[in-house]
Amino acid sequence: MVMCLGFLTLQSKAIEYPIKSTTLDNGLKVIVCEKNTNQMAQVEVWYRVGSKDEWDGVRGMAHMFEHMMFRGSKNFNGEGDIYIKLIDKMGGNVNAYTTYDRTVYHEEVQSQNVEKVLEMEADRMTNLILDQKVLDTERQVVGEELRLGENNWYQRMMAERYKYLYPKNHPYQVDVIGFLNEITAFTTKQCQDFYDKYYSPNNAFIVVTGNVKADDVFAYVKKHFGGITKQLPVNDKKQEPDIFTNNIEVEEMNIDFPVQIYSYIVPAPAFGHKDYYAFNLLSELLFSNSNSILNTSVVTEGNLAYQIISNSDESRLYNNYANYDVVMQAAMGNAKVKKVISKAINEIINEGVEQELIDNYIKNLEAQITFGKYSNSSIAAELGFAEYYYKDHTKYNAELEAYKNIKGEDLKVIAKTYFDPEKLKSINIKPIME
Repeated sequence: MVMCLGFLTLQSKAIEYPIKSTTLDNGLKVIVCEKNTNQMAQVEVWYRVGSKDEWDGVRGMAHMFEHMMFRGSKNFNGEGDIYIKLIDKMGGNVNAYTTYDRTVYHEEVQSQNVEKVLEMEADRMTNLILDQKVLDTERQVVGEELRLGENNWYQRMMAERYKYLYPKNHPYQVDVIGFLNEITAFTTKQCQDFYDKYYSPNNAFIVVTGNVKADDVFAYVKKHFGGITKQLPVNDKKQEPDIFTNNIEVEEMNIDFPVQIYSYIVPAPAFGHKDYYAFNLLSELLFSNSNSILNTSVVTEGNLAYQIISNSDESRLYNNYANYDVVMQAAMGNAKVKKVISKAINEIINEGVEQELIDNYIKNLEAQITFGKYSNSSIAAELGFAEYYYKDHTKYNAELEAYKNIKGEDLKVIAKTYFDPEKLKSINIKPIME
């Protein structure tokens, strides 16, 4: 058994919650933060699987499994979403989410129920019920989710735009929700194959934060997960694509809603790339933050647009596209919005970003992290992010340190490399004219 001991700290205000970890023989890592400040505990199981792992014919499988995992397993079965019902009886909260890169299941319960939750998680890792009844029920649920999205004009637009973004064989070439025609054709064998491959102990890790003792949690995990033998082949990973040039060919789209959108499409570097954090920071300062440079000049002060919607994924394993949608009244003269945006970007290329803007962003980030130290779920998310992306949970503070090292001059290079108005692609999305 290998253990690592760490402490969550933030500058001079240390919050010393011991963090310990161990890894089972089957490859399952367990991270425990002994935050004994109340009677609750957060249990999270992170799987290194998302829509990036799908193939033609099973698009949407990762997301549908998020639903199916609540339907019951060999030793915890019943009608409906039995896992939700069982956690509700404990007085706890339970949920999950799926992204392009990962799927995470999480429960918040009283600490005396942690072993039971871990037993449930182990059972659905190895004994999930995957019969035709469950499959038929859950694909109806996912199909309804797709249809609800189609009833929202903005989600319809995003789904239509997504088709134009990624080249063939890119890990993100299909949106997480998948295709309805493939979902309705899933077979139980396809589901079983996906489950047996990716829901494996060496393709997952567990984070437990709260009123627990690490040695107790390690014993629970060994008891309930230690006998699971299925394994994901260690070399089963997609080839990482090079940073792609902005080769979006579509220049215009139509929507059935009375607004006009300038949709800026920007290639974004993946986690681990030297520009990753600087790109994220410039994205925040330029587009994404409510007090960003362009939100101020275009929306709040300029009154040239209703809002700017950022669809930039800040935790991406592969290079992707960031989308920034400037939503305006459909009217003549909107081209001046592009001029304002180009002017702001050129100013950054020539002069950089004022250090005060960066410093204020860092202060806000530090404040969020400080407040997060009082929350089991926030600490679990920090540790989970570090383990997932750095493969080292002790690097939970690396993100903050990376942002602190970025200077205004650095963002000149990022602006020129990724946001240069001479190369910046946008799609003009206009309402259908009758």
